[in-house]
Order: sequence, then C-alpha cells, then structure tokens
Amino acid sequence: MTGELGNKIDSLWEIFWNGGITNPLDVVEQMTYLMFIKDLDDTDNLRAKEAAMLGLPYKSIFADEVEIGDRKVDGNQLKWSTFHDFPA
Repeated sequence: MTGELGNKIDSLWEIFWNGGITNPLDVVEQMTYLMFIKDLDDTDNLRAKEAAMLGLPYKSIFADEVEIGDRKVDGNQLKWSTFHDFPA
C-alpha cells in the first residue's frame, strides 16, 4: 500500500509498536475499538444536534456515570472527543 493512506497506516503501526503492541491481531483489535468509539461519539453528537434543532429532549448515551472496576467515571470522559486528548 502506497500513498497517503499507506503512510498513515505505517505511522499508526509504528505508534502501536513503540507502545509495546507488536501482535498484528492486537493492533487490529485496538484500531477497531478506536474507530467504533469515534463513530459512536459522532453519532451521539449528531443525534443531540438533531434533537436540539427539533426541540426534542435527548439523553446522551454518555450522560451517566459508568462503573469501571471499583471506581465510577463520568460517561463524558468516555467520548472520543474527550479522551483522545488524554495522555497515554
């Protein structure tokens, strides 16, 4: 694969490799998860905007607290638009 897309994929692969993820299946799993959570955030944002335009109530799927192990996390911290800026 060549060109811009190939360069982006190579860059991602290098990031995962330097982060200690060297198994290709693990890399694909992590990339798939990240793409899913980004799409989920985009869809949630779109539905919120549509509801606001129509004057309808809307409750985000990220609105509630989420229990992770023994701690609770604000659901908004799980949105792609929020956590993609967090440090590794």
